[in-house]
Amino acid sequence: MSDIMIAVDLSPFSEEVIRQGVTLAQRMNASVTLFSVVEVGLGIALAETVADLPARIRETEESLAAFKNQHPGTDINVVVATGNPKVVTLEVAHERNAAYLVVGTQGRTGLDHMLLGSTAESIIRHARIPVLVIPYNKADH
Repeated sequence: MSDIMIAVDLSPFSEEVIRQGVTLAQRMNASVTLFSVVEVGLGIALAETVADLPARIRETEESLAAFKNQHPGTDINVVVATGNPKVVTLEVAHERNAAYLVVGTQGRTGLDHMLLGSTAESIIRHARIPVLVIPYNKADH
């Protein structure tokens, strides 16, 4: 059975990304890996971030489990990792031999995009598997 990895950041738009990814998985008779990354801070905040890490991981797992429970007819595995989402998302997708990767984009433009970069863009550039990007539409949200 194929596996579709749905990577989300738990923003309000994540529900739509998950909905569309699960729909794709159901049409393909595929299982789902529901995935999120807990980012670890740098610099002065690093000690604070590391101390808080177990609680943040648990909270993320609980949030993903709630999304999983909304789709009882689908085989969904919840996976949480730590690190840089641009790197760790692809590492996990490739390790799990995902057939497809589903991600969302917040649609940043201009200076915001240049400063923060785009996780979805980085994933598309470096993925060795097909990537489905669900665009964020402010009018819908």
